[in-house]
Amino acid sequence: MTEIGVHEAKTHLSRLLKCVENGESFSITNRGKVVAVMVPPCDVVPAKANDAYGQLIALRAKFPVGTVREVVDWKNEGRR
Repeated sequence: MTEIGVHEAKTHLSRLLKCVENGESFSITNRGKVVAVMVPPCDVVPAKANDAYGQLIALRAKFPVGTVREVVDWKNEGRR
């Protein structure tokens, strides 16, 4: 990954964005310390997100947290 100083990144932002659009990645540094990373966006497949949500719902059904009243009681019990 190519390192670029913050001043150069500000000066050449449009060019850097085109490079990132083409698949390149850059780390932006400020006084030698990496402060940001420019990477191409990943393609999120909605089906995977929906599947993950379904799995969370199934997990919640398998391990119920409790009613709101029970959670409040547990919280208050920890304060005693």
